[in-house]
Amino acid sequence: MTTPAQNAMPSTRGTNFYLADGNLERLCAVVMDGETFARARPHLIAMGEVAGGELDALAHDADKSPPVLRQWDERGERVDEVLFHPSYRRMETLAFGRFGLAAMSHRQGVLGWPGPVPHVVKYALSYLFAQSEFGLLCPVNMTDSGARMLRHYGSEELRARYLDRLTATDMAALCQGTQWMTEKTGGSDVGAATTVARRDADGAWRLWGDKWFCSNASADIAFTLARPEGAPPGTAGLAMFLVPKVLPDGTRNALTLNRLKDKFGSRSMASAEVTYAGAVAYPVGDLARGFKQMMEMVNVSRLSNAMRSAALMRRALHEALTHARARVAFGRPLAELPLLRAQLVQMVADTEAAASVVLHGASTLDRWDAGATEARALFRITTPLAKYWITQHARLVTAEAMNVRGGNGYIEEWVNARLVRDSYLGAIWEGASNVVALDVQRAVLREAAHEPLLAFAGDRLRRVNEPAAKPWVDVTLDGLESVRRRVAGWPALPATDRELEARPVADTLYHLLAASLLLSEGQTLLEARGDAHTLLTGALYLRRWLVPRDPTTPAFGAREIEWLDALADWTPVPLSALEVVPGAR
Repeated sequence: MTTPAQNAMPSTRGTNFYLADGNLERLCAVVMDGETFARARPHLIAMGEVAGGELDALAHDADKSPPVLRQWDERGERVDEVLFHPSYRRMETLAFGRFGLAAMSHRQGVLGWPGPVPHVVKYALSYLFAQSEFGLLCPVNMTDSGARMLRHYGSEELRARYLDRLTATDMAALCQGTQWMTEKTGGSDVGAATTVARRDADGAWRLWGDKWFCSNASADIAFTLARPEGAPPGTAGLAMFLVPKVLPDGTRNALTLNRLKDKFGSRSMASAEVTYAGAVAYPVGDLARGFKQMMEMVNVSRLSNAMRSAALMRRALHEALTHARARVAFGRPLAELPLLRAQLVQMVADTEAAASVVLHGASTLDRWDAGATEARALFRITTPLAKYWITQHARLVTAEAMNVRGGNGYIEEWVNARLVRDSYLGAIWEGASNVVALDVQRAVLREAAHEPLLAFAGDRLRRVNEPAAKPWVDVTLDGLESVRRRVAGWPALPATDRELEARPVADTLYHLLAASLLLSEGQTLLEARGDAHTLLTGALYLRRWLVPRDPTTPAFGAREIEWLDALADWTPVPLSALEVVPGAR
């Protein structure tokens, strides 16, 4: 029997995370065509049920029982076996097996799909999975993107040997992949890598050196960078190699796992320090283009990283709303208190914006794979933008949700502490925030990558013809032109001044992209249902991030925060709601 004290401590356990998220349902209907959405929806519902129940419990147990490294067997022979808690193994079966998340982009028949599953469906499913388990999606993504690299650049022999295994849904046949670049001498500075590739007299390549942060340490194959002897310094001299843990003849390759990392977050998944001591390696693609090929893999991984952080934001919002609405203090629910209502409204807007950016990024990847040249250029810049802003902001949103829950939020029996810990890794994986902001700047300066982004956002805004939304469309269009003028002056700036603008311009570009998506999606929702929900979200988002105001003035006033319940519950919002948001007139 539940006691009054237990009722005062509400939990989300047992919730179907898909059915509880009206925004995800609405967004999937926008980014997927009708047939795709109809086929995907039963699987989204199934994943939502798993994520809110079984997976959530497994993730808690796996976090509390991280993997251990068994280096030697009973005969004193080196084995370097990573031992996982049964909860982690069960989560692997759900991700790789039941839902086929690593395989679905590469083979027919996964989830009964007639061909490869669209990326946008995969990312929507993974968004639900990541709300309960963040760390395992690193191995899933590395296996998925490794198969992508092998299909694009691998030799016929390597594809024949490994591609079917990388895309298997049978756990006994599965070959997991990973990507190892980081060294003691070069984390973000990949060009400082010292791992050397030498060719034997028989033509075989062998690697010598150390890799310092190797996620999915138990993987069967690693895509790695090494410098062939005689190659030039810097990234231009790095080649991409595939390094198997076990050679085709069944013998262990000459690599060792020195120890596992004792990580702050993502504790369920094993990360290690690795030494190559003459490890056999197979070139992947052009030796002279290894770094560029690897960065293509990294850029796809950045979208996955952004998705996982957006999922943490959604789970944090879900926890905060559940707690604030049921917890009574000073005679009324916490969610009726003005300061907390304003905080929750902001979390709603930021979370919905992040989901839109991520799933539109996945849709762009689908168009790129279908041969749309403009999609590749757009993906080049939107992916680092999403990775840059969403991963750093997830730290704030998860911490705020912990604060909403109070003391219990700080206790490891509740999910909040794990959400906070995992959020910090998102901002480091595939490049820390400064590094990624500078990559955005390089994309602008070297490839004019901002032009397809500005064109994409402008096109979305031109679809918004609702007069009540025009002030907010104008704010966004003005912002796009301001950024265009700003970056046009970058070549003439001293290097230091230019570099110092990388982060504020990346911030602004992200907000303009997010706002253009929310407003255009809001127009679609208004026409389909007469619901101004997403137009209101877009206006609130712009009010928070892009409309200048006196720093002593709150972003949201009494009239705006009155819409919290309608926004959170996805009850219809009238068009008149836009009139309450000040700042765009």
